[in-house]
Amino acid sequence: MEQTSITVLAVAIAVFAAPLFVDLAICLAGNYGRVRRPSAPVRKEIRLAVVVPAHNEEAMIGSTLKSLSASGPETPVYVVAHNCTDSTGEIAARAGAHVLVLSNPRLRGKGAALRHGFAAAIAEGSNAILVVDADTTASSNLIESTRLKLSEGAEATQCRYELELAPDLARSPMARLRALAFRGMNVLRARGRAGLGFSTGIFGNGFALTAATLERVPFDADTIAEDVEYHTRLVSAGIPVFWIGDAYVHAQPPQSREAQVSQEARWEGGRVRVASQSTRRLLAAILHGQWRAIETLADVWSLPLSRGIIALVLTIGLPVHWLHEFAIVCAAVALFYVVEASMLGDAPVRDLVALASSPLYLLWKALITPLVLRQSRSRAEWARTKREAAQ
Repeated sequence: MEQTSITVLAVAIAVFAAPLFVDLAICLAGNYGRVRRPSAPVRKEIRLAVVVPAHNEEAMIGSTLKSLSASGPETPVYVVAHNCTDSTGEIAARAGAHVLVLSNPRLRGKGAALRHGFAAAIAEGSNAILVVDADTTASSNLIESTRLKLSEGAEATQCRYELELAPDLARSPMARLRALAFRGMNVLRARGRAGLGFSTGIFGNGFALTAATLERVPFDADTIAEDVEYHTRLVSAGIPVFWIGDAYVHAQPPQSREAQVSQEARWEGGRVRVASQSTRRLLAAILHGQWRAIETLADVWSLPLSRGIIALVLTIGLPVHWLHEFAIVCAAVALFYVVEASMLGDAPVRDLVALASSPLYLLWKALITPLVLRQSRSRAEWARTKREAAQ
């Protein structure tokens, strides 16, 4: 390979990898520092409602509503039965939820269900909405913690969101690696952003918005990654998402390999699409003084950590000294990040031991790349992830 071609390839690898490792370094720093935000002098009255978008979730909807009832028994819950062909609506009604049936084959994305639920809750007098997925276990303090943060002046919030491994999956190193990656993205990085005063992000489950925010920035996100897309719109409008670290939502990952591949490809493909669509908007916000949008821009262009590691591995075969130094620094950041994410879990030693399976995990990620690229060109469609019924 000619030296010019080698240099071009080295620069390309560095350019694509840099946003990820810069963002990781920023978020790691934020976990060790805290920016004090001024508290609101007068607390707002928050009339909170919960919206649960659901597409064929008869196996899990009952346990989800039970946990929400324990979290806030007086808080109205709206279940949007979106193009359901099972008994989701009937189960939700028996559990005491307000069931909103949305049957329109032309409205296929989760965003449509959310808009329907938001409109119904606001029409009934709510001035803030908490979104909880239909396959979720909510902490007992979720509703009260969300209401408190909103009453203190936040216009948007996101709680801690993690995967909850069933006992059989907890023994699988691959499953633990997926849960570890999920925790790094949705907990460590979110907490770090909050620590430095950046917008913490929206992860599609456990986030809340005020009615005023929805009026200012309508929820018209319709990509596969509607949560990431809407977050870029909020940041561009100067509305940060505040972190709630003492409350959580837990969801079970899919158990079948086919469902895991489908879910992973949809997540990654959706982020690629959002990155291409949101760059101009975020750059405009930065040029107009919204400097916090810099971190959001780095985030949407960040490779998943596994793909960032693959990029670093590719540097080994290139005789470019500065690229090797770049890779060493990035690898150190990645190692620190993984250890920190492990420490935030309930079994850090088991998570670190699972890292021995990293080569297989990286190979799996490489193999699903064609599916990710196809998903990045797809329109929004609600593909339910199959899970076992809650016990």
